[in-house]
Amino acid sequence: MLGLLLPLAAALWCGSAAASPLFLSSADQGPWLAADKELHFAGSLAIATSVRVEGQSRRASIAGTLGIGLLKEAYDAAIKPRRMGRGASWKDLAADLAGALAGVALVSALDR
Repeated sequence: MLGLLLPLAAALWCGSAAASPLFLSSADQGPWLAADKELHFAGSLAIATSVRVEGQSRRASIAGTLGIGLLKEAYDAAIKPRRMGRGASWKDLAADLAGALAGVALVSALDR
């Protein structure tokens, strides 16, 4: 799945690279504990947990969840309206990864 998502994300990002930087500045990404980062964490936790509960491997759960996060950031960089602050956020991706890892850890702890 990730093999299909990465080229799509790369294509979207390359299309917007000439117009503006890929990632927002650190200041424009907001603080680490902003509501947006909490939503990324919670959404990724829910996705990874759901995928893991459905029987997929830990690796597939994390990869699928990060693929969705990459697509969201590709949307932010390439398609999101300029008035909404176009650009990807590596802080959002970090929150996605943390949520995915927490979701997989939660299911692992409950399976014991």
